[in-house]
Amino acid sequence: MFSRVPSYIVLALSVFLLSCERVASLFGSKTDPCSLVTVADAQQALGEPVEEGTLTEPITCVFKAHRSDGNAVTIQLDDAAGKDRRAWFNKERLRRDSHLIPGVGDGAVRVDSSSLSRLTFIHKDQLVTIMLASTKQKHLGESLTALSRTVAERYGATVASTIPLSASTSTTDHGSTSEPLSRPAPVALTKTVPAPVSLQDGPTKTSSVDPISLIGTWHTRITRGTTHHDLLLVIKPNMEWSLSSMMEFDGVLNAEAGLWSLERANTFRGLGWKGTYRKASSDSFATTGSVQASWKRLVTNQNPTRIPPELWNLRREATSVPVFQLKTVDPDLVGQWEGSGTYAGGSAAFVWAIQPSAATDLLIVDSLKGTVQTKDGLPLLQPKQKKHQRVSVIAFHDHGFTTTDGKTNLRWSQLRPDSTEPRQL
Repeated sequence: MFSRVPSYIVLALSVFLLSCERVASLFGSKTDPCSLVTVADAQQALGEPVEEGTLTEPITCVFKAHRSDGNAVTIQLDDAAGKDRRAWFNKERLRRDSHLIPGVGDGAVRVDSSSLSRLTFIHKDQLVTIMLASTKQKHLGESLTALSRTVAERYGATVASTIPLSASTSTTDHGSTSEPLSRPAPVALTKTVPAPVSLQDGPTKTSSVDPISLIGTWHTRITRGTTHHDLLLVIKPNMEWSLSSMMEFDGVLNAEAGLWSLERANTFRGLGWKGTYRKASSDSFATTGSVQASWKRLVTNQNPTRIPPELWNLRREATSVPVFQLKTVDPDLVGQWEGSGTYAGGSAAFVWAIQPSAATDLLIVDSLKGTVQTKDGLPLLQPKQKKHQRVSVIAFHDHGFTTTDGKTNLRWSQLRPDSTEPRQL
C-alpha cells in the first residue's frame, strides 16, 4: 500500500467535482456540509483516523486522513436556485459504469474506480455528492453507500420508510438492492408515488431485475451501410434464448451454363458474389462459391421452414431492381427458393427470389442460442459458444429494454402478433 495518495487520484477527485458542472453556482447553500458527517462517520468509512472537517468552499467539506491527506471524505452540496439538475442526474445514472442505489434520497447513483468512489443523490431538486478517496479501503463502494445513507438521513432526504413491502431486498455485490422491473419514476427509484412527468423522460437503467421479466419475443432493427438487419430475440420460461438476424440483399443476377454472379444494388461499385451452380432436379439445385448451399423450391405462398415465422413476416416487400445491362438467367432457376449452408458470414439459412428480369432478392438469416444468466443483479445473454460476445441488459423502457455488448447499444421492443398472411419476396 502507498503511504501517500498518488497525484492522479487528487486530479481525479478534481475532475469529478468539475464534471458535475456545478462549480460556478454552488455558493449560497443554507446547509453546512460539515454538519452532515461526523469525525466518527468519516473514520468508519475510511478505516483510519481522520481530522475534523474543513470547509474548502461554502458548499464543500473535506475530512482528511491523519497520515495520508489524499485519503479523504468529501461532501458537496448543490441547492442553488435556477438550475435544472434532473437532466444531469438522469444522464449520470444511465452511464454504463454507474450503480443505482435505492433508499437514498429521491434516487442515488454511484460511480466507482480503484481508489475513488462517488455517490450523488437528489432530493427536492437539490443534489448532494459524497466522495470517498482511499488507497487503503478495500470496500470503497460499500463504505460510501453506508455513509451516504447517514448523510441522507441528516439531510432529511431518506425514503427508506416508503419502500413497498413487496419489493425485493436482496443485496448485490455492489451494495444495491434489487427492485421491481416496472418503476414509475426514473429518479425516485424507491418511492411508491409517481414522480413528475419531467422526470420520466428516457429509459430507466436497471439496478437489479428478475430475469423472468425478459420472457417473450423481442425485435429490433439496425442499419449498417445500405444493409438492413432485423433481429428477433425469443426468451423462453426456462431462460434459454434464441437470436435470429435477418439481412436482405437486392441486386441483379447473372446465371448461365453453371456459373452465377450477383451484383448488389445501392452499393458503391456494387458488391459482387459469384460461384457455380448445379441443377439436381426441377425443384432443387446447389451452389458453390460465395454462397454454398442446397436449395429447394418454394411453391407460391409457401413459408420457409428454416426461418422463424415472426422474422419472415418482418421482411420488406419484394423490390424491383432496375436492370440496365443485358443479363441472362437460367429459366430453371426462376422462382423462390429456400436453402441452408454457408456464406462469408458463416452458417445461415437463405431464401432466394429470382425473377425472369434478372432482378433478385437474397435473404440471409443467422442464428445464435444461449441462456440468460445474472451478474451483479443484471441479466446477461450468454451465448452457448464462447467465441460470441455476451450481452448485458442495461436499461428498461416502455414495452422493452436496451442491451449492450460494450460497443453497440440495441433498443428492443416486444413483438406483438400481427397478421400471419404470407408474403412473397
